[in-house]
Amino acid sequence: MRRLSIFLYIVIVSVFAGCSSGDVWEGLVYPDRGNLLIHLSSGQFKNLEKCEAASLEMLRSKNALKKGYYECGKNCKSGLASFNGDCEETVRGNYYK
Repeated sequence: MRRLSIFLYIVIVSVFAGCSSGDVWEGLVYPDRGNLLIHLSSGQFKNLEKCEAASLEMLRSKNALKKGYYECGKNCKSGLASFNGDCEETVRGNYYK
């Protein structure tokens, strides 16, 4: 019985540790880079590549590849849309195209 309890404890701790570890990338899409007040969330992702791909697809779906751009922020405390600059890293894409 004691072994089972220890095993269950290890499994539960491992599950929670696995869920809380890793980086989170949050994407924002600006359909018109001239108006930063209008932005849409492209979601949260486990890596930068997925954030960029989803953000570009959203721009493509809005026919805004030429006039819009996106940002992906890593581990943002208040959320990327809060404009607090509290992300560990921010990557801007499609900005100069």
